Amino acid sequence: MKLSIMNVVEVGLKRVSMSFALLGGLIMLCLAIITVASIIGRTFFGQSVEGDYELTEVGLAMAVFLFLPECYLRKGHIIVDLFTAHCRPKTLHLLDQLGHLIFTFVSAAFAYRMVLSGLESRDYYEQTMILELPMWWVYVVGVICFSVCTLCGLQRLMCSPVGEQNE
Repeated sequence: MKLSIMNVVEVGLKRVSMSFALLGGLIMLCLAIITVASIIGRTFFGQSVEGDYELTEVGLAMAVFLFLPECYLRKGHIIVDLFTAHCRPKTLHLLDQLGHLIFTFVSAAFAYRMVLSGLESRDYYEQTMILELPMWWVYVVGVICFSVCTLCGLQRLMCSPVGEQNE
């Protein structure tokens, strides 16, 4: 029973992280279109898209947050194996588990700190200068994504087979 529940959790986390990554890609595509429209407008018509820098800043922040869970699940993080290249599989597994534990802890800490920062941003009515977009909702995206990263880390800690190798 435990194995099947963990498989359901793993599949669910993979679907959520893939959906987040696709949404991040869609945001980046929209930002590229806005940037091109702004450049064309500035070059040929003397008028750019108002707030394009703000939209790019906020959109890229959200896209990066949205890419994090998928990157973690696909093992897209950097691994330096200079000292571990000749270690036994059991030692590598122990080091991987330690890495998953640290990642999980840091993701949870980031989610917690982003909750506090987002609440402060909302309380002080922080907004972008030109478009006056409230900034607190960007923190909401960060909190959700770091929470998913934390769940992914917990899932990896509980379900990582001993013989698993990193690419």
